[in-house]
Amino acid sequence: MYSNTIKQAARAADAIDNNEKGATMATKKQKVTTRDYSILSQLRALRGQRLATVVGAIIGAVVPVLVYRIAHHHAAASPALWLIVAGGLLFSASSVYGWGMRLFGGQWFKAGGFTLLLELSTVFVQGWESKLALSILVLINAVNLAHALVVGNRPARRKA
Repeated sequence: MYSNTIKQAARAADAIDNNEKGATMATKKQKVTTRDYSILSQLRALRGQRLATVVGAIIGAVVPVLVYRIAHHHAAASPALWLIVAGGLLFSASSVYGWGMRLFGGQWFKAGGFTLLLELSTVFVQGWESKLALSILVLINAVNLAHALVVGNRPARRKA
């Protein structure tokens, strides 16, 4: 009795939250759309979208891992590989900066510092700190790319 009431209340709260943000969650027959790209709404949009989540997570995780491996194991032998590292940092930094802006309430200096800390720690620091930064980058890029696959990475339409 009580567990059903709690489940119904949780569903109602999710529906209210999603409607306030301009989002609709998908069933298997509906299309997922959202205008709110907050971190929690990105995670909610992935519910029930297993294939897109797995594909996005794999592709999103590849870039930071390759950047780490190339910077730590291959770039010393061939300095031209630093171009690949720079490209990977640019790809990842755009996602991390966007998350930082959402996380820190639009404060660009905190978002920028957060981005620089994670990205550059992954490349230039040795030890567990680099692996911790890499893990966070993998999480951010995986969720961001999976969300883009599910919802699309289109800007909101302007009313004419």
